[in-house]
Amino acid sequence: MTTNAAAAPGRRGGCLLLLDLPPGSSVTLDGVTRVTPRQPTAGAGASPLHRGLCIIDTIHSSSGGGFHLLVVRPGYSKDPETYPEMRSGCRTLPVGFALASPEGAPSSSHSSGYEWIVARRYDPRTEEISSVPVDDLTVNNMVSAIREGGELQKFVISYEQFMKSEQSDKSLAPNWEARTSVIDARFLRQRHGISFGDKIVPSSDGGGASEGDTGDDRNNSDGASVSYPPLPCIDPTINARRLAQHAGTRVYLSKLSPEKRTQLLSGGFGAVADSINPGERVWKDVVCREYGGKEDDLLGDIELSFLLTLFMECHASLEHWRDAVSMCSLAVGDGAASVVAQRPQYFQRLLDILTHQLASISGEFFQDVEYSAGEDNFLVGALRRLCAACESVGKRKRGGDDAAERLKSTSQKLRELVRGRFGLDVFLPESSEDHDMEADAVAIDVGDDDGQCDNNAHDAYKTQAVDDDSDEEDGPVIVPYDQVEESVARSSKIVQLMAIEAPEQARHRKQYPLLYAAMTVDEDEVMACARILDSRPDASLVREAAAYLEEVEAHRGGSF
Repeated sequence: MTTNAAAAPGRRGGCLLLLDLPPGSSVTLDGVTRVTPRQPTAGAGASPLHRGLCIIDTIHSSSGGGFHLLVVRPGYSKDPETYPEMRSGCRTLPVGFALASPEGAPSSSHSSGYEWIVARRYDPRTEEISSVPVDDLTVNNMVSAIREGGELQKFVISYEQFMKSEQSDKSLAPNWEARTSVIDARFLRQRHGISFGDKIVPSSDGGGASEGDTGDDRNNSDGASVSYPPLPCIDPTINARRLAQHAGTRVYLSKLSPEKRTQLLSGGFGAVADSINPGERVWKDVVCREYGGKEDDLLGDIELSFLLTLFMECHASLEHWRDAVSMCSLAVGDGAASVVAQRPQYFQRLLDILTHQLASISGEFFQDVEYSAGEDNFLVGALRRLCAACESVGKRKRGGDDAAERLKSTSQKLRELVRGRFGLDVFLPESSEDHDMEADAVAIDVGDDDGQCDNNAHDAYKTQAVDDDSDEEDGPVIVPYDQVEESVARSSKIVQLMAIEAPEQARHRKQYPLLYAAMTVDEDEVMACARILDSRPDASLVREAAAYLEEVEAHRGGSF
């Protein structure tokens, strides 16, 4: 049941009811985790959480449409002492519930005294908290027992009491509002189709939403998985073929025309456009195309994907967070016209978000080889690029430029956090900048030349490795520059021999009319065939181009 009632005197905020929880279930609300006891407890030090019931009230709703995230990992209904097989290390999967500001929720039919009530029950068939609300009669009876001081009153825990963490480093962790500064009800509803009280399940699909995906495909089970657009990470210091091995980059390049794809990878957009680096061009295009020009939505996805990674072990969210941070870091450049100088507020908010995120994870994050690769972690390279660009803007803009000074201060704060908490220095040495950018871009560097991933890094922090010899339908064909030069040389020879080969060419023009009709002024037959086989504009044209290569060019002495 999800209701929205006017708050009665003495009661504010919302109420959360979780019924039939198995013993040992972990309940995480806004980043703080409590575990229901396996045995009945009593006394002054007893846990306020009951073995089968969890009641949390006075959950505040901020005026700005605050966001609360509930994550429940049910325990096992069988006692591990009685059933040794339950101690094998297997764990149930966590599920989440979005508790954003319930705007437009139906009015309550009873005077509960709460602004809203979310009641869910554990389903033993799926071994998860069900997405189906508890019936009104049960909720009404429970609320009455709580309000009248009945037997359920002793099991009620307030939100403030629940959020009191016993961790020693709690003072270093940011509050929940800082970690979800961009996420609100509008963002969840418009961006991901998630409404108040909706169940969220983790997704392992790291390839992003495909072109054929619809909202119904994500909601055909008990809960909805969050999907993200595929994000490219184009680093000019990395070989074009290796760039295409990254899933998001491959999908992005496949949507470009061959001309624009070549211009992007070679930087040939003209004298004026050459001042914009490829990463900045891609960042602007993604914000415009995938996010409708709403830069805040990209920041919201960075916050949401990190939270779902941290608390729900969602692999797709981890890959999106990695790609989003890498793409933003590759967009920065040096100079007064850089995107950082143009949008200092955006990058200051990005650094604030990364600072809050890094402050909330374990201090051994970069030392544990199972999860990262120390200095080779993709995040180290991204932080180096971001901090260097932000501080360079602060050095150039002096004389009362508050935005540049705040940007520089935020960057220095992030550097100090990474150095003090993780023991890493994210300063980018000027003498080896290009080498560091290539060595640290693990999000794009997918491994060795044979396409195998580095076993020293966790699979979640590496891009999808694709065999060099495999042909992906959605992957573009990147033609090396030396092959382009060879094609130009062939064209020059053809021009010189046109007088001799004129009768043969006339015969080929009659035999392959579609091919010659599709040729442009600057193309020879081989270049036209390569372009046609790459873009596949027409089935008949593709067959004719393939036939020409097989029947004509394959028999030319030294043509290839």
